[in-house]
Amino acid sequence: MIARIASLVRWEWFKLQRRRMLWVLLVFALLFGQIAVWGSFFSYQSLAATGGEVTVPASVLPQEAQRGLPRRVACNDLLSGDAARQPTDLAPQILEGLRTTCEEQAARLPERLSSAYQGSTPPGSVPTGIEVLQPLGLILIAILTASAIGIDYGTGTLRSALSQGTGRWPYLAAKLATLAGLAALGLLIATASIIGASLIAAGLAGSAPSAVAVSPTTWTDAGMAVWKAWVSFLPYIALTACVTVLARSTAAGMAIGLGYYFGEQIIAGLLTGFFSWFADVAAYLPVHNISAWTGAGGSFSPAARDATDPTRALVVLAVYTALFLGFTFWLFERRDVHGATGGG
Repeated sequence: MIARIASLVRWEWFKLQRRRMLWVLLVFALLFGQIAVWGSFFSYQSLAATGGEVTVPASVLPQEAQRGLPRRVACNDLLSGDAARQPTDLAPQILEGLRTTCEEQAARLPERLSSAYQGSTPPGSVPTGIEVLQPLGLILIAILTASAIGIDYGTGTLRSALSQGTGRWPYLAAKLATLAGLAALGLLIATASIIGASLIAAGLAGSAPSAVAVSPTTWTDAGMAVWKAWVSFLPYIALTACVTVLARSTAAGMAIGLGYYFGEQIIAGLLTGFFSWFADVAAYLPVHNISAWTGAGGSFSPAARDATDPTRALVVLAVYTALFLGFTFWLFERRDVHGATGGG
C-alpha cells in the first residue's frame, strides 16, 4: 500500500510541476518573504537615521498643508539642541510638545532598533519572514489544493484513473500527501530565500546596535517558526480538500477555502463585539487556532486571544484535521464518480 501511494505521489508531482499555477504561487511566496526582510531592513535604517519620528498635529499646520500627507519630524533633530536643525515654522510650545514625545520614544528606541535589526538579519529574519508569509501561505495552499483535486473532477480524469484499478483511498491519500509535501518544500525554498536576502541586508546594515534590548533569536527559534507554519497548513489543506470533494468543483473549493479565511475573522470579530460570550466560541474556530498556534495571536477580542494557548490550539487543529479528512475519505469512497464537470 505504501509503495502504491508513493508511486501515485510521484505521478501527482509530475502533473503538478507541469502546471504554471504551482510556480506562480511559489513566486508569490518568495516575494512576500522578501518584503518582510527588506521592510525590517529599511525600518532599521530609518530608525538609526532619525531616532524615530513624530507627527506634527494637523491643527497647527496651514490650511493647505492639512490636505497633504501628515508632516513628520525626526527626533534626532528635535533632541539635538542644534538650532539649525529645528523646524522654524512651528511655535515654541508645539516644538516642546514634540520633544517631550521624542523623549518618551527614546526610552524604547534601543528595543525598536534591536528588533528591526534582528528582523532583517539571520536568524531573526526567518521568524519575521515566516510571520508575514504564513497567512499568505494559507491562501496559496487553498488555491493549490482546490486546483489539484478539483481539476480531476472537471476534466473527467478521475473516473478514468479509478477505472484502471487505482484505489480510491490511495488516490486521495497520494494527493493529500503531495500537497503536504509541496507545502513543506515551498516553505523551505522561501526560508532559503529569506536567509539569502537577510545575509545581504546584514552586510548593508553593518554591526548590530550596541544596546541589545531584546532577547536574541536563535536558529532553534527559526526552525520552530518554519515547523509551526507547515503544521498550520495541514488543517487548511484538509478543509479545502473536504469542500472540493463535497462540491466536486475547483471553483467551489477555492471560493470557500479563501472565503472562510477572511469570513471567520470578520464575522467572529463582529459577533464577539456584540456578544461577549462569543469569545469562548471564537477560541475554538480553525483560523483563530491557526493564529494562536503560530504565535500570531487570535484575530478577535483580547478574551478570545488569552483563552487559546499554542498547545490547546494544536489539539483543536488536530481534531479539525481528523474530522475533515475522515469525512473527505468517507465521502470519496462512497459516492459515485461521474464524467467531466467542465472544469469548474
